[in-house]
Amino acid sequence: MDISIPHSLGRAEAKRRIEVGLPKLAAHIPGGGALASEWAGDYVLNMTITALGSRIPVSLTIEEDRLSGSLEVPALMRMMQGQVAEFVKLSAGKMLDKA
Repeated sequence: MDISIPHSLGRAEAKRRIEVGLPKLAAHIPGGGALASEWAGDYVLNMTITALGSRIPVSLTIEEDRLSGSLEVPALMRMMQGQVAEFVKLSAGKMLDKA
């Protein structure tokens, strides 16, 4: 599932805000989930969200005016795909909003 999150921060500031917000993100994953993340390039972030016994790979690319990316919801969680995508969008949006 593809996602896009607009911002007006520029790449460097958006990356800084994402880096600051990542440690707080795991605390907000429903069901006591976990988060693993690594930068695959200067502006490409790969994450794995573990929730409800499932692993959800997420890849985000920071662009000048948006975050674009994709997430792969496992078959057992397909009926929750919209909720998972919304969680990722809201979480990234909150990180970008924080100074």
